[in-house]
Amino acid sequence: MPVESKPLFRPDVLSRHLRSFTPPELSAEVRQELARWGELVESGRIDKFKETELRPEFFQLFFHRILGYRGPSDGGRHWIISQEKHVEVEGEFADAVLGEFHDGADPRFLVAVEAKGPKDPLDRPYGGRRLSAVDQG
Repeated sequence: MPVESKPLFRPDVLSRHLRSFTPPELSAEVRQELARWGELVESGRIDKFKETELRPEFFQLFFHRILGYRGPSDGGRHWIISQEKHVEVEGEFADAVLGEFHDGADPRFLVAVEAKGPKDPLDRPYGGRRLSAVDQG
């Protein structure tokens, strides 16, 4: 039975936000790290790795270094990203959650982040899963 292909983001919603988006300024060091990720993808070497091997470095580069999100270890009593915690669905946790987190206060969840491996298609079930990555989201 064919599986319906769904976009990860609705183009009509995304296009409105992209019109006013200004990319962050990136240091030479971050640009070099992005180039290394690009080479890893372009060469096909990325396919040799599992999601769990790549996720910590990917999250650190993109969420912390590029987007500037703070985690609990970045100092302070307020942070924006928390990993492997909080949102539980069918006995599993989201890889990360974006929101408002404070010491001793109830968290406010805004976005659940689910990472996938380099070979994992986002628009259809893969590896024995019942749902596609888009449907999981």
